[in-house]
Amino acid sequence: MIPWRRRRRGNADAPGTESVRWAYRLFLDREPENERVLERGYPSTAILRQAFLLSEEFRQKNRDLMFDFPCWVIKETKYGFRLWVALNELAISRGVLMDTYEDAEAKFVSSLVRPGDHVIDAGANIGFFTMLLAGAVGPGGSVRAFEPLEYLFDALTRSTAENRFESRVEAHRVALSDMPGTARLRHAPSTTNFGGAHLVAGGETPHGHEDVSVPMEPLDAFLDERRVAFIKMDVEGAEPRLIRGARALLERDRPAILSELHDPQLRAVSGVSATEFIGHMRELGYHCFALEKSRRGRALTAYAEDRPVNVLFEYR
Repeated sequence: MIPWRRRRRGNADAPGTESVRWAYRLFLDREPENERVLERGYPSTAILRQAFLLSEEFRQKNRDLMFDFPCWVIKETKYGFRLWVALNELAISRGVLMDTYEDAEAKFVSSLVRPGDHVIDAGANIGFFTMLLAGAVGPGGSVRAFEPLEYLFDALTRSTAENRFESRVEAHRVALSDMPGTARLRHAPSTTNFGGAHLVAGGETPHGHEDVSVPMEPLDAFLDERRVAFIKMDVEGAEPRLIRGARALLERDRPAILSELHDPQLRAVSGVSATEFIGHMRELGYHCFALEKSRRGRALTAYAEDRPVNVLFEYR
């Protein structure tokens, strides 16, 4: 099935049904399965092209064009650290390989974190921000990284050793939430996106997905004498639950927080909208700001778009 989003009315740049029909012919060598799929609108020809080129059907029919071997390699990044990445993963590893991954966010973090700081990476994945933060805090600082999914945690710890950051990085294979216990983590192990693992309450596991049991802890369980200056959190919709489990830390240290906001995922995992989450953070004294050209930009009091966005929460 080809990824798509509905075309907004009045978007003159959106390709029409004949463009979609020809995309099937040119990229997939076949006619559309029915006329209804031609109405799956794409905002632009660039997004139409990307959707077909990244589809599983195109990839299977054009293996000779794919550079996505199922293996891990070391990439030396433009930031000076080395990272284990997967050649067949597109959402994170491919961007790291091209030195384009989260570029604005990386520059912002590098300008904010200082040598000697103690910081937290919640939802570390393969460790891009963990390594970036470890370089920024230097030997006098520390990074506590949290990643519950085993194969991502393994990549994280391998990159920590590769950069000889063992003395400044603590890696914990736990999911952060508002209470201790065991969590059900759902992920899609055979896809080209390592960034979609999220907490679920139950229900039938969708096709192509896998549910694993992981330990769960509140962030306050890791509270010690170190004052936390900065938190990066990207926990796929569990951000409000993480914050509820970090109240003591937030009240004591007031760290700056770089967070993802993804309205549909927040609703699914935590039962709150992005706008409601911004309001909850405001009650804790935190104001929300958009990132604009690697800097703190305009204040946000609401966010309702479907696409995820990274924002800064700052105590005022």
